[in-house]
Amino acid sequence: MKTSDFEIDLIRAFVAVAETRNFTQAAMRLHRTQSAISIRIKRLEEHLDSKLFERNTRGVTLTDLGERFLSVAQRLIEVNEEAYTILNPTVTAGKVVIATSETYASCLLPPVLRLIRDTLPKIEIELRCGHSWQMLKDLDSNCDVDLVIATQHPKRTDGLTLVRERLLWVTGDNSQAHVDKCIPLAMFPNGCIYRQEAIIALNRVSKSWRIAYTCISHEGILAAVSSDCAVSVLIESAVPKHFRVLDEVNGFPALPAVDVLLYQKPSSSGILIKHIADTIHKHFTLNAKNTQKKHTTRDFG
Repeated sequence: MKTSDFEIDLIRAFVAVAETRNFTQAAMRLHRTQSAISIRIKRLEEHLDSKLFERNTRGVTLTDLGERFLSVAQRLIEVNEEAYTILNPTVTAGKVVIATSETYASCLLPPVLRLIRDTLPKIEIELRCGHSWQMLKDLDSNCDVDLVIATQHPKRTDGLTLVRERLLWVTGDNSQAHVDKCIPLAMFPNGCIYRQEAIIALNRVSKSWRIAYTCISHEGILAAVSSDCAVSVLIESAVPKHFRVLDEVNGFPALPAVDVLLYQKPSSSGILIKHIADTIHKHFTLNAKNTQKKHTTRDFG
């Protein structure tokens, strides 16, 4: 090692690649080109006189040194941001607009909002709820949306993956709607990926269906299902305890998982937006690790 000093930009690049295990995703996260990220990693490895990553056709993995260095690098970024915040108190105040669907707002956002409030108590957050993909259009337009949490759009390559959620068939606890010859469905409007996947799956197994309820509101879908008059599709985190989950035993084919991504307007690159985006991503990364540990303990305990 030539010197004990680290350039924070190099550390940010290392952490982004280490957490995403992908140079392209790391570049999108930091709003840099992939080549710029590669150059930063090369400079950091030269600085350390050691390799931090192994690159092969299967992807990117951390070396032993990289694994040990990751937690230290994450702390370096946190301390750097804390120092900047203390010296620049104006960055802790302001307004940030986060757009998402009602489903994600009610089921995924509460713990994230608590984390943001803990570190930025003076900030004003405006939550805008609507169709996820419409929010992405607002992000690309001149609207004042800063961040969007949405289901992955098939035609977009930007965005940072937060969580993968299973899609589940659900009905009311006392419902018999799932045994109807023509399944009554409660669905979001056309364009919703839940709706698309549900119809594809039912058609694949030649199961008759009809749209009985259409609603853009998450609460509206819950109301229709709670009436015991319909079957719907929800992400696993959004399934109320009193709902009944249907599976192959009930004649309902398995559905694919969906990825929920964080999208950021390229022009919204200030320290405040970056802090919030990092807080959101860190929450889901930590939650995924904790979930994986629980599953491992259950499998082998």
